[in-house]
Amino acid sequence: MSDVISALETLDLAIGRAAGIVADAEIKAATAVADRVRERRGFLGDTLVIALAGGTGSGKSSLLNAIAGRRIAEAGVLRPTTEQALAWIPTDPERGLVELLDRLDIDARHEQDLLPKLAIIDLPDHDSVVLQHHQIVERLLPEVDAVVWVFDPQKYRDPIIHDDYISQLLEYQDQFLFVLNQIDLLGQHDLSELRSDLIRSLEEDGVASPRVFDLAAAPPGAEPLNIDPFRAFLRDQLNAKAVAAGKLLGDVRRGGKQLRVAAGLDTGAGVGFEARWPSVRASVVQSITDGLGFDDAVCRIGDFVTALSVETGGRFGAHLRDEFSYARIEEELRVALDDAGLKPSPRVQRGRVGTMWHTLWFGEDGADDRAAMPAFARQLETRFGHALFEMLWERSVLGATLAEVEIEARLAENR
Repeated sequence: MSDVISALETLDLAIGRAAGIVADAEIKAATAVADRVRERRGFLGDTLVIALAGGTGSGKSSLLNAIAGRRIAEAGVLRPTTEQALAWIPTDPERGLVELLDRLDIDARHEQDLLPKLAIIDLPDHDSVVLQHHQIVERLLPEVDAVVWVFDPQKYRDPIIHDDYISQLLEYQDQFLFVLNQIDLLGQHDLSELRSDLIRSLEEDGVASPRVFDLAAAPPGAEPLNIDPFRAFLRDQLNAKAVAAGKLLGDVRRGGKQLRVAAGLDTGAGVGFEARWPSVRASVVQSITDGLGFDDAVCRIGDFVTALSVETGGRFGAHLRDEFSYARIEEELRVALDDAGLKPSPRVQRGRVGTMWHTLWFGEDGADDRAAMPAFARQLETRFGHALFEMLWERSVLGATLAEVEIEARLAENR
């Protein structure tokens, strides 16, 4: 699990570098993700933990009963029947599995020796009218290794499961399986069309190549249909450690994404500061040289800071604007002028004739100050350029660290 550890340590580094750039609440949320990965990494034994999720009447409990070959969970169609999550676990379970279930507050446990490397958790209905059920589902989904989403022919396009769950958890899509249940209610032609439509809706959610199993867990008066191939897939095709590691890497990527969005880095960290600042600095020097005045110089720097704050956005953009308020810009500019041996002056408006007479009697404005302009430019660089660059550099470093989180997680997933 060294790949998971490496990606997790990079996420920890990004969390440390996010201070002052993203809100404390967002840092706390990312820290919680990292802590959960550390806790979950403690259980990476040979048992694969799978959750059954779906809406009321989809047949999750019936599916668990069919996999088990006996009645484990209460099944219902018209109302939620699974009040609490329950677990179907191997006889003499691994210590780590017991600790995980304890931590998840899952007390209902049924032991089995049919699939000794598999534990299945039957979740309450995600669309239940009972608020507690919805909260249980949201709390448990991030903790398991894989999720089997169960659909029925009537509500397979339920926007709640598609919009509120699947499309929001795409980092975990490699850990998703999909079951189209109750196929005994469909003719062969209808089944083909409905299956195609379900796959199309999952692809619209963002799931690449969804794995869909057609079955009937509890056809009236008959044995389950296609349950043996599905049970065999769970037994033979899912590698517990690989799936568990993939789940943890998905968690790490999700934590990185939360920070990336909060920091306004989704569109990239760069704002082209190094290419833009020299021209702004030159325009401020030119403003003083041409006699446009102190206020004009303040506005040029202020406009640049405002543009940077808008482009970076979020907490960082607001922090940038606060750090370089107009009051600070005015004060720093006065000191820069004074240190360069120049005097701040307001903008003077003269007509063409007035300018000619002024030049005739007093000489050209600023003629004695031009020698001081290089020193003034250096002061601008010290007081504005370096400080702005340092703040933006910290943001760029965070962006690079978060990119490394994503890269390390993706490389590890492909190993």
